[in-house]
Amino acid sequence: MIVFYINHFRWQNTFVTMSEWYKTWFDSEYYHLLYKDRDHTEAENFIQKIYQYLTPAPHALMLDLACGKGRHSIHLQKMGAIVEGCDYSENSIQHAKQFENNALCFYTHDMRNPLPKKYDYIFNLFTSFGYFDTLKEHQQTLNHIYTGLNDNGTFVFDFMNIPFILDQLISHETVTKGPVEFNIVRKEINGTLQKHISFKDNGQHYTFTEEVAAFRPDEIMAMMKKAGFAIQDTFGDYALSPYHSTHSKRFILIATK
Repeated sequence: MIVFYINHFRWQNTFVTMSEWYKTWFDSEYYHLLYKDRDHTEAENFIQKIYQYLTPAPHALMLDLACGKGRHSIHLQKMGAIVEGCDYSENSIQHAKQFENNALCFYTHDMRNPLPKKYDYIFNLFTSFGYFDTLKEHQQTLNHIYTGLNDNGTFVFDFMNIPFILDQLISHETVTKGPVEFNIVRKEINGTLQKHISFKDNGQHYTFTEEVAAFRPDEIMAMMKKAGFAIQDTFGDYALSPYHSTHSKRFILIATK
């Protein structure tokens, strides 16, 4: 059996883990298999709506931070922006590079480190935050995003709405993708939302664990303000409906420098 696991506990308001799960899982072929059916139409519709909301200047420089394989980056560039996408996963960036052109490029980057330049807009979408060992690392990431924006720059942050997610949590389900049947168990433990994924392929058993800090909207806004951001607006879904604490699936925040 191949097992990738994390023992996780909360101590003095600091998240502590025994290993960084995303280092192995995001570059695994099984990660891409499990999530291969992510809705590109939904992503495109969201980008169109948020672009219309933001009304950026022609050829504004945008960063898709934690871009994965680049689905949001591609749509942003099609809207007329100059776009860069970065991600921790080298495999995802190698896939995304096939879509590069004069207005779209990709590079590997750990978001805990300073950004290489300043941008007019930075996007962090589809719950691409909350992965790190400590609250300090999360705050440091937001500080770097703030510093990586031009004056009057805008940050678009998209996170799951934890109150809704916990209320509607599906504790166990089985998902079949191609030849693989994934058994998924979800639970909240000590301030983290955990997803345990187990399956068998070619006679070999595998277990992976995803862990995301269960940041509530008020915690996120406090960290944003500490970084220096001014909160401009909040939305509760990809149609940009108003945010509601108990009914909204997403917590989408627009912050300005």
